[in-house]
Amino acid sequence: MNDKWIEFAIRIQSIAQAGLLYGKDKYDKERYEELREIAAEMIAQKTDIPMDKVRDLFCNETGYQTPKVDTRAAVFVDGKILLVHEE
Repeated sequence: MNDKWIEFAIRIQSIAQAGLLYGKDKYDKERYEELREIAAEMIAQKTDIPMDKVRDLFCNETGYQTPKVDTRAAVFVDGKILLVHEE
């Protein structure tokens, strides 16, 4: 159950981060800030990490949330790109 709550918090944070980017007015932004705060509280409660640390690590990005990948190689052939991703 612990992992599921963390997944929920990550999803809520992602929605909040996108909402902060695309929100139309200050009221939208306030609502998305509150969602981001709730997600951070969920992480802090489930992990026993201090809230300040969670905010620094979990709520520090802006813009639309995208997966972070590490590219080790890129091959260009006939105008096409082959990317290799190692986990």
